[in-house]
Amino acid sequence: MLKALDPSASVVHDKQLRGRLSGARRQVDVYVTGKVVGLDISVAVECKRHGRPSTIEVVDQFIGKVLDLGADRGVLYSYSRFTSNAVSRAIGSSNPSIMVIGLDTPESVKARAPGLPADLLVQDPAPQWVEEMNENAFRDFLAEGTWNKFWS
Repeated sequence: MLKALDPSASVVHDKQLRGRLSGARRQVDVYVTGKVVGLDISVAVECKRHGRPSTIEVVDQFIGKVLDLGADRGVLYSYSRFTSNAVSRAIGSSNPSIMVIGLDTPESVKARAPGLPADLLVQDPAPQWVEEMNENAFRDFLAEGTWNKFWS
């Protein structure tokens, strides 16, 4: 999916890197590197599949990992979504910028748009806008490091 958003990006699964702060070998689920507006950028991606919504502690851990890896951005997916505090923590993170994306379960897919940023899951956008919102939100996040939970 990430490669489809930017075919020129390097997308590596299960990447091992040395932490620039800790010096320890760190593993990240997906590590993406490429150019955005002519600048080199790196994005660490983690995927969680827990029985309960991911908490603020999970987001804090991920922010720490992104800082240690020296990645410019981070994207955290959760199959079980996120608590409201976790979403607030991710929105408040600016260096590095973190995006949390809740993935819907098959039972709830009728009520929510799968794969939207976690705080958009409470929205009910028209089906024709879902794909465009996903792609635009992600591209804005990569280019500018920010994303907006408010859609008109």
